[in-house]
Amino acid sequence: MKTKLLFNNQPIMGKIIKIENECEDTKNFFVELPEKIPKVKAGQFVMVWVPGVDEFPIGVAGYKGNILELGIAKVGEGTTAIFNKEEGDLIGIRGFYGKGFAFRTDSIPLIIGGGFGMTPLKLLIQQIIERGYNGEIHVFEGARTKSRLMYYNWLQELHDERKIIFHVCTDDGSAGYKGFPTVDLEKFLQENDKSCVIYSAGPEKMMKIIFDMAKNYPHVKDIQMSLADRYMRCGYGLCGSCVVDPLGLRVCVDGPVFNAEQLEKIEDFGKYKRLPSGAKELI
Repeated sequence: MKTKLLFNNQPIMGKIIKIENECEDTKNFFVELPEKIPKVKAGQFVMVWVPGVDEFPIGVAGYKGNILELGIAKVGEGTTAIFNKEEGDLIGIRGFYGKGFAFRTDSIPLIIGGGFGMTPLKLLIQQIIERGYNGEIHVFEGARTKSRLMYYNWLQELHDERKIIFHVCTDDGSAGYKGFPTVDLEKFLQENDKSCVIYSAGPEKMMKIIFDMAKNYPHVKDIQMSLADRYMRCGYGLCGSCVVDPLGLRVCVDGPVFNAEQLEKIEDFGKYKRLPSGAKELI
């Protein structure tokens, strides 16, 4: 097996070696790559190519050796096509692309996600634990109902093993408390004045609420959020389809993870996004 030192701008074919049902309309795909990509960071993404159908960005849920883990929800033509794949089938992978989360050891990590945003946060949690961080790790997850909570069993096991403190909620109260993850997050910020950093991914409207709330607490030293839900076509900054206003930053290259200073200057954050045509659409 070769070790690839640079990001690949052409798809390499990987073999699907395992498929697991994760939650409603979501599966985990484990893909064996012919090349090893070093120094993968949580928050980066790959472009998944289903020959003859489509290519689309997917966050990296896990990566060890040359085995790539992808959490994929069935939401369109491309993802539906990959759901029809079987173990042993091949798919194309480009990447790894973008800037990931920059973990700070001097502050308590507050990891908050919703929906498919839990995918890059899964790898972040893994990497924090594997590096031997021995402080508190708080994970906040919310979903409409229990059947849509991603990695719920895995996170509950980590909580039971006292590796993380898991705060879970659902809109309908079927798991955890009834409400939104921002409720427990703000309660934590009000009751604790220790230095902390927020790492978040998920619906952009949710993240904007978190951002506006968290910046009012001086002990929040940084807020890092992934805008990976934005439309991205090429993945490496060539087409400009994912540019945010007014800075001209490209989500695929300058992000998808942005820090508090950058998010404060991105005027369309939480307000609108761009369609494939370039037209603006309210979030």
